[in-house]
Amino acid sequence: LKKWYKGPTLLEALDGFSPAKRGYEKPLRAIVTDVSSEGKHVNVRGRVVQGFIQSGDNVVVLPVGDDANVVRVERGKAAQEGSSPYSFASPSSTTSSSTSNEAQLDGIALAGDTVELTLANIDSARLMTGCVICHPHPSLRPKVEQRFEARISIMERLAVPIIRGSSVLLHMHSIDVPAVLNKLVSSEKRGDGKPRQNPRVLTGGVTATVEITLSERLVIEESTECKALGRFVLRRGGDTIAVGLIDKVLT
Repeated sequence: LKKWYKGPTLLEALDGFSPAKRGYEKPLRAIVTDVSSEGKHVNVRGRVVQGFIQSGDNVVVLPVGDDANVVRVERGKAAQEGSSPYSFASPSSTTSSSTSNEAQLDGIALAGDTVELTLANIDSARLMTGCVICHPHPSLRPKVEQRFEARISIMERLAVPIIRGSSVLLHMHSIDVPAVLNKLVSSEKRGDGKPRQNPRVLTGGVTATVEITLSERLVIEESTECKALGRFVLRRGGDTIAVGLIDKVLT
């Protein structure tokens, strides 16, 4: 092996890995996955996909646009043996190996964290799975629109070609929404490098730029701004037919 391999060893390669960039410095984006009410407050579970959130923050919930105040922030902990995997209970006092780090982050959740939030001054009926909690300033919010332009990659084994006007089911993070491909902008066979403008159909194994219209307004962003709100899967008849990235949000 040494005669031809000149690269690093396995341990050297592992040591050379750089940690993934979480986007702590970006505007807050937290995707809601569960909602429950408790007295005057609303408990929300979800995932912080970028930025950070802490107790006392004022936030806005999209797409409804309602303001709320963050009363409590509890980062998700690994469930102890025998407990529910959905438990957010704090670990026992015996697990003190990282006590100082936990104390510094008490009441704060960072990008990449699963989190449970307690919100005040908002009606639980206005919150649902798929809502996005973000910064209240208008310039730091994601867009809420129905149309966007995207790059999609068609699955190889596509039974029925995609044509303009095809109806699909768009899956993004935790929601499914009916959608229509209202324009086929261009297509390209993988490895060909020769784009074809305004194709009539899209067949298996091609990449394409398309315009998609959703059945309702959603919180979406260009994939370069927020990956979680800019990537999606297209399904038809229970099968995945394409995956895509949003290039441009259209108004």
